[in-house]
Amino acid sequence: MTNYNKSMSSAIALDYIPVNYGRIKIVGDLCGLLNTDFEPKANIVMLPRRLKGDFSLLANMMATEFELKDKEIFIKYDEREKLSQFQDSIKDEGARLAIDVILNDMDFFHFAEARPHLRVLTGYTKDKTTHEFHVDGLEQDFDRYMTCYNDPVTEFIRNQDVYSVSGHKVRHNPQAEVFGFRAGDIWKQRVRNKKKNIVVDFVSDLLNIKASRAFVHRAPKSDHPRIMMVGDCRLTSKKKT
Repeated sequence: MTNYNKSMSSAIALDYIPVNYGRIKIVGDLCGLLNTDFEPKANIVMLPRRLKGDFSLLANMMATEFELKDKEIFIKYDEREKLSQFQDSIKDEGARLAIDVILNDMDFFHFAEARPHLRVLTGYTKDKTTHEFHVDGLEQDFDRYMTCYNDPVTEFIRNQDVYSVSGHKVRHNPQAEVFGFRAGDIWKQRVRNKKKNIVVDFVSDLLNIKASRAFVHRAPKSDHPRIMMVGDCRLTSKKKT
């Protein structure tokens, strides 16, 4: 794996991240992203990046190549060869740089045991509620790794503006300030909604723990193709926090 994005965050202004907000931990390289835990209160560990390449052009090219139309395209790690073959056909230097970044990220996600898949989409067709504020991973037990390569990028609200979480749905302050990551940022988010037992779930509901720990976010609607990488790292055999 190359070190093309190592320590990039040191030169990036983070004025788009909430000030003095302990739910987000910032790291400086992929090693930090991989090894930094969420404790004590964070639900996001983020590596800010600004990447070289023309990802918007690449998104349009991939939409044509893989026949996006009105659906979503999923390319899993075991289908990585599709991307390598597509890369060989690209003449534009900006698009070639962009897909090289994507292939490196896919390898990193795989190394992190995050079971990566690439998505090309305009809007979510299988679950349109993804465009509303929600939490991921109902009755699942994993950390989710994500990066969006071109705008618009994932938006989120602070946990103090979240009233309650029930399944995927959330109740939140309708006047809450909305924040958003930037294209190129890569992060892992806490997804720990797997049911445990009646007592633990009762206490969790009583203390509103799900609302205080969840990452509440949404996917902005888009009128052009977007590219993102998503991967879920199972925690069944790992220590729970």
